[in-house]
Amino acid sequence: MEQLLNKLNIETLSLLIFGISFAISYVVIPKVISINKYKNLMDHPDVRSSHLNEIPTLGGIGFFISSLFSIFIIHFYDDVDICFNIIIGLTILFFVGIKDDLMVLSAKYKVLAQLFAITFIVLHTDVDIHNFYGILGINEISIFITIPFSYFFMIFIINAYNLIDGIDGLAAMLGIVIFNIFAILFYFIELDIYFLLSVVTVGFLLAFLRFNLSNRNKIFMGDTGSMILGFLIGIMTLRFLALDITQFQEVYVLPQNSFLIILAILFFPVIDVVRVIMIRLINKKRLFYPDRCHMHHILIDKGITHIKASITLTSSSIFIFVVIFLMNRFLSVIGLSILFVMLTLFTFIILIILDSDTSSKKYRKKFKSFFPRSFQKKEFRIRKKIIISLKRLFYRNML
Repeated sequence: MEQLLNKLNIETLSLLIFGISFAISYVVIPKVISINKYKNLMDHPDVRSSHLNEIPTLGGIGFFISSLFSIFIIHFYDDVDICFNIIIGLTILFFVGIKDDLMVLSAKYKVLAQLFAITFIVLHTDVDIHNFYGILGINEISIFITIPFSYFFMIFIINAYNLIDGIDGLAAMLGIVIFNIFAILFYFIELDIYFLLSVVTVGFLLAFLRFNLSNRNKIFMGDTGSMILGFLIGIMTLRFLALDITQFQEVYVLPQNSFLIILAILFFPVIDVVRVIMIRLINKKRLFYPDRCHMHHILIDKGITHIKASITLTSSSIFIFVVIFLMNRFLSVIGLSILFVMLTLFTFIILIILDSDTSSKKYRKKFKSFFPRSFQKKEFRIRKKIIISLKRLFYRNML
């Protein structure tokens, strides 16, 4: 097989591996749905759920099987010997995710399992981050900073991605966008194994999306799937941040802007988690307190369908990445940071305007009480105009 694969160029191999990953997931997922229904392993709706019916879960089984088969094929292109470490990490998260989907594990045990899985990646030299390129005045960094930073970053990404998996299509659509971006970046840098891993992920996500958006054979990816996706995104993120100056130049990224590029790629998972943490701290609730204050919940609660909400957030994510990526060549890290903060604040303002949750209304009212009556009337008229404009342009059924 190795001789046969060596005769294929990377473009042809990527098409082949995409087809294999898609086909395996497309075949496996219906079997998982059947078993779930037969064994009654269903996701039962509760007060936080955005669905009314019992839905099969464990769609991440398709991700895991597709990943294993695909990595077996592409490992011949692994000149840094990281595939074995990835398989170990995926396997740990797969079994922990299965148990969590079936029995519900505490956050403490999940984080411990994630730390164990991440260890096999963080200790691999290919993802070592040696330089911050002047970010916060930091340049070269020691291994004593690299390792804790890498652990924190991957834990954050895994759990951030787990939290956005709340409505049909969103996690898969965002994943497809994120891994397409990484695939393009790693293709031009000629990091073949990471390019092929990204293509593999896009393949099984597209197959999953067909069922996740189905009315008759619907399935959720569950914690099994979201943790696998978060883990793979974390690997791609660390490898991107570990690029050298020459590699950054090949993809038109200024090294000092690399962290902002990553934040743009992961915009909604990162910003949503930061926003939710802020809200829970303000409300004096536990950080892992279950609620409906996520971005997708706000859109759903306004009467927007799952598909429209997912497309809205995914399209916005693409727009923000394109803006940050294009401007990174012309702006300093300070200028690009200001642009990123402005885009983030604009997103938060729109969400504040749309949020119809009782607690949000209460805090809006409390905040407005500090301003004159004339200001409150203007704020109300502006908010009303924005909602009416959104209804006319995009969502006629929006509340």
